[in-house]
Amino acid sequence: MSNVNAGIFNFPQVLRRLGHRTKQVRDLVFVRDAIFAKSAGTHKDTDGSPGGGSGRTAQMSGPPVTFGYESTGSTQTLAANVDGYISKDTVYYVDSPEIMLPGLKAYQSPIVSRVGKLERTGHRITGACTFHIPPLSIIKSLDNFTDCKAFSEIETYDTFFDIERSIVKPTDTGEVTQQTTTFTMAANQPGYEVDRLQFKIKTAGVLDYVLLTGLQNNATATLKWDGNLTLSSSDFITVDLPISKVSDGDTTSIYKDGTRSEYTADTDTDADFDIDKMFGDSENKLQSVIVQLTASVAVEIKDIYLYKACEWSVENIKDYRDEYMAIGAVRVRGDRSSRRRAYG
Repeated sequence: MSNVNAGIFNFPQVLRRLGHRTKQVRDLVFVRDAIFAKSAGTHKDTDGSPGGGSGRTAQMSGPPVTFGYESTGSTQTLAANVDGYISKDTVYYVDSPEIMLPGLKAYQSPIVSRVGKLERTGHRITGACTFHIPPLSIIKSLDNFTDCKAFSEIETYDTFFDIERSIVKPTDTGEVTQQTTTFTMAANQPGYEVDRLQFKIKTAGVLDYVLLTGLQNNATATLKWDGNLTLSSSDFITVDLPISKVSDGDTTSIYKDGTRSEYTADTDTDADFDIDKMFGDSENKLQSVIVQLTASVAVEIKDIYLYKACEWSVENIKDYRDEYMAIGAVRVRGDRSSRRRAYG
């Protein structure tokens, strides 16, 4: 038996077969936060006093000093020979924006979904599980993953978003020619359980914005994710957007062919959009989701989910090389729905 070659374990095929038999096969969104440039100092006060004196005008000896604090931008370059430094002392920062790549399938087992812990600051929900995923060589051949230059491997403290529970599932549209697609919610639809919106869209048009509308104390509240992305007429592009705890001016990412498009939140309406306050009566409800293109064109939208998200942080990685990877993850988001409804 020692001479028998078992061959390579075809884990993607195993996932496809298991996916027909169990909901433990999950369709995850891979997320990595943006890496920002760190502040660097090149000058000091002329009289040597920290933060005072005549100002930071005296050039320090040696290369720039990195303090470790992140700036608000993801790119910063200290050019060669700036302040007299030679090129070998130049500090470069490579643009590393947020990565948000859907379409990573994994088998989840075993799972502890919710463990409640009473702490000084209140009640917290935790959990733990293991995700079995294809090897890195397979992952890097997936849509978006293969073209995203910022992705090289899965690292600890990366995040997976999972659809813990679908709260609203609108009907797929089929292919129609139109500029505006509106999904109307049921009467007095509560929104406090919803964290994110996900859908797949196929069109030759340009995605202008995605708009959510609702009422809060009978005042109109909207959340508009505004940007510009030319979609595909041959392939479905997955869009996954945050809904809960979003402030005006926040940004998020939509990836197509490994390239990031930034969308910005606009909540400038009668009431600041807070879906936790839409507890489900005639004056506090989620009303619609609107997908707007820049022009009327053939479009198809499917697999629309307004869902409660389960957020998993990668804690450890067991790499079985060409076979599969076992990812130990802990749950880092666990709001209690009853408290969200009560407190908003």
